[in-house]
Amino acid sequence: MKVKVRSKILKVMLIVTILAIAISFVACGKKKKDNLNNIGENLSNYYIDLEYMLTSQSAVANCEVDYINNSEAMLKEVKFHLYISSFCKDAKNSPITPTSSETAYYGEESYASLSISRVQLNGEDVVPSYEGEDNNILVVNLTSSLYPSERVNIKIEYNFSLPHMKHRFGYGENTVNFGNFYPVACAYDNGWKTDPYSAIGDPFCSDIANYNVSLSIPSNYTLASTGEFKNSTETDGKGYYNIEAKCVRDFAFVVSDKFNVATKKYNDVTINYYYTLDNNYEKALKCAYDSIKTFSEQFYSYPYSTYNVVQADFCYGGMEYPNLSLIANDIENYDDYLNVIVHETAHQWWYSIVGNDEYNEAWLDESLTEFSTVLFYDYNTDYTFNHKQMVDATHENYCLYQTVYTDVLGSLDSSMNRPNNEFSTEPEYTFNVYAKGVLMFDSLYNLVGKKNFVKSLQLYAETNAYKIAKSEDLIASFETTCNTNLENFFTCWLDGKVIIH
Repeated sequence: MKVKVRSKILKVMLIVTILAIAISFVACGKKKKDNLNNIGENLSNYYIDLEYMLTSQSAVANCEVDYINNSEAMLKEVKFHLYISSFCKDAKNSPITPTSSETAYYGEESYASLSISRVQLNGEDVVPSYEGEDNNILVVNLTSSLYPSERVNIKIEYNFSLPHMKHRFGYGENTVNFGNFYPVACAYDNGWKTDPYSAIGDPFCSDIANYNVSLSIPSNYTLASTGEFKNSTETDGKGYYNIEAKCVRDFAFVVSDKFNVATKKYNDVTINYYYTLDNNYEKALKCAYDSIKTFSEQFYSYPYSTYNVVQADFCYGGMEYPNLSLIANDIENYDDYLNVIVHETAHQWWYSIVGNDEYNEAWLDESLTEFSTVLFYDYNTDYTFNHKQMVDATHENYCLYQTVYTDVLGSLDSSMNRPNNEFSTEPEYTFNVYAKGVLMFDSLYNLVGKKNFVKSLQLYAETNAYKIAKSEDLIASFETTCNTNLENFFTCWLDGKVIIH
């Protein structure tokens, strides 16, 4: 009897121990949400105040930047991107290629204007200087060297008008898009990153920062933006909004007097779909929900409280900003429309949470985002597309591209890892960065297996969240997880040595 009783006690103890271990593993495996307040303590702070005037399609604004030197260098100046400059007349670095001109403009070309009226350094007026072919870099010289971890206050007062065009920055028939509308502090990595605007690809590279933004828009317009609405009021036909965004890589907003809004919750994330005309809006909202859920579970827990998908006037398929994705309203095939939502949502991880230099290493976010879109369908089988179908179609299209380009030009540059301005055409960029990127990552997926592939991306996200990652960081994550040297694999693909047939 005593033996039997003891045996039962041991069994109970064993079960309790196993359950405790299992619970602890579940607790460890379920990643807690990042504490953005703690992360945001050592970041630059942007305070933006902007009034949008509908009749003139213009705005007056001031941007105050509490800039922190998070580099290891002593800085003698702070440089800012003025992305609006490229939308102005006679800009040498136009945001539109000739082949996209007809799609972007409404019958005739339209331009922005930008005027900097005042710059202050720690409350004192200063005279800035400008660099770049389009005066697209504003330089504020400091009165004394800024040491690592020190801060300086810079205030820039300016006004601008928007072009009549379907782009990141411009107004269309349905929406007014305010992307890259403010002076953005250049990232610093052994020197300032001051690459110009590029019509091909995305020309951005920016550090995460905290934003407090006050906006004034017509009261009959609906606002979609990065960040959280803290409060809003309405007076004399104007709507006033205060928005807070912590630990984001950029800030953008869209306004429209035609928006409908559908909302769905994923845990504590509010997902909004802003649309002007969409009879299938429930499908679009579900797609946004499924994307946030899938990528949160497979890659890294989405750290923000809101995510907004916005149907917008836009000349390309879509565009990503933190907490905000623009989806072109003229995509005819609805399955393709949903696919763009998945792609732009994946950018919330590869560009937003994990940053990179999109001008010089476009593949690092675009190729990975495009293959993450393929992976999405492995976890969501109720959609039209599937993994094999997408890879097979991409392979077929890439082979056709190779044949046509070689026949026409006599040669083909199939390298992936080059600056945006070294791609001669949009198709060359698209096929080498997007299509070939899918083929590269699918080859790696088959080589290391699904489990190791996903674990590698988890490690990449955990190691590089809120940083600006480089190619070697992604490669290191795969090598660490898979315990094998993969440098030659990536080099052959990126340098164009792999033969695809």
